[in-house]
Amino acid sequence: MKVYSNPESYSGADTVVTLGMFDGVHAGHKKLLSHVMDVSKEKSLTPTVLTFWPHPRMVLKKNEDSLQFITTLDEKTVIISQQGIEQLFLLPFNKELASKTAEEFIVEILIKKIKMKHLVVGYNHRFGRDRVHDYTVYQQLAKKYNFTISRVDAVYEGDVAVSSTAVRNLLNEGRVLEANRILGYDYSIFGTVTGGKKLGRKLGYPTANIKPNEHYKLIPGKGVYACLVNVIGKQYGGMLNVGVRPTINSNEFELTIEVHILDFNQDIYSEEVTVSFIEKVREEQKFDGLEALVQQLKNDELNIRKLLRDYIG
Repeated sequence: MKVYSNPESYSGADTVVTLGMFDGVHAGHKKLLSHVMDVSKEKSLTPTVLTFWPHPRMVLKKNEDSLQFITTLDEKTVIISQQGIEQLFLLPFNKELASKTAEEFIVEILIKKIKMKHLVVGYNHRFGRDRVHDYTVYQQLAKKYNFTISRVDAVYEGDVAVSSTAVRNLLNEGRVLEANRILGYDYSIFGTVTGGKKLGRKLGYPTANIKPNEHYKLIPGKGVYACLVNVIGKQYGGMLNVGVRPTINSNEFELTIEVHILDFNQDIYSEEVTVSFIEKVREEQKFDGLEALVQQLKNDELNIRKLLRDYIG
């Protein structure tokens, strides 16, 4: 897949385009991308995605501190390419771009710069300064500027339309099994192993403290999780805790991500690792003492090894 950071440089073939943030590239997004691929074959157009970076809320300073990304830009790029998309435009978002109406954006960017001949929109698509949401308006613009258009309906999980917001809500609640089903892959965090208090080693459960490499990456809700750990080129099972370690930590506001890697005893300080969340096994809780904590960790390990049997043998 070719990635363009500047539409001005594009000199390729005519395109079928869909656009959006595509955070998570979930089941709804994949349905949209699949339709782009169908149109590309039917009309002999190059399948193309346009997304924005940095995130508009970063530029417009709208609740920037509450941003939570399901996928980093690199993760998003990889998943989009896996759907067969041949071109990805990373359009630099700025205040000038934010000032354009939907019609100006379609004409000046999509038609004139990336040679769009067909536009694919989602069921809740809206863009431009005027935040046009009415599909009939897009149809009128298509007729006015001589391109074709189609809309893709929502994908439902039960009674709820799949969306990035729905996935974020599930992850924040620790419901990673449900989130993974919607995403079509196991939610993961990429980060660096940092120094810790090494108490886990004394308890018989040494842990790696992980600092995510992306500041805005969403951290699932507090609790203990079965996970997979990719480190030094190999995959292992792991028992991961997201929380404040209430039994041993006097600073109750210090959120940590700690993973005990099963059947592993190497020093991986400063190594980069990826942890993939498989299933939440329990809530984080405060125990009466270290003995009770160790007993619970032993129970967690037995439970997690059973859960991961199909993943790591």
